[in-house]
Amino acid sequence: MRSFTPASGITAKEYLASSVGNVFDSGTIDADQVSTVDSSNNKYLDKGIVLARITSPSAASGLVGPYSPTATDGRQLSDGILGINDTFADLSEGDVDCGILIKGTVYESKIVMGDADGALPPTYKDLLRTSKLDITFK
Repeated sequence: MRSFTPASGITAKEYLASSVGNVFDSGTIDADQVSTVDSSNNKYLDKGIVLARITSPSAASGLVGPYSPTATDGRQLSDGILGINDTFADLSEGDVDCGILIKGTVYESKIVMGDADGALPPTYKDLLRTSKLDITFK
């Protein structure tokens, strides 16, 4: 059973189109890379956000954050994409461990990748279908 961290005025996004054959990995979200806040000013990251590895500065190396083609800390690199966030995370008090979907079927309209929210460009879809990721879209 999934558990969600309560956040004021926010409903966790259900982005999975199927529960069959899903494979997950894990990571730790860097709270400093998340800017979304709820109505009580609590920082959170919803499910369905594409995550990438942070490689710079070295102190943050190993942490993950939302993929951003304009980032300069490693999250902009296509080979740093890890998968899709599966944890509704309240980051108000710092970094949070999360589940990361690496294989599964998702609703395209529920996925956020950089500035693309919903209908993803074909190039972004290709980045989620690689030798290490197997994400299909509905």
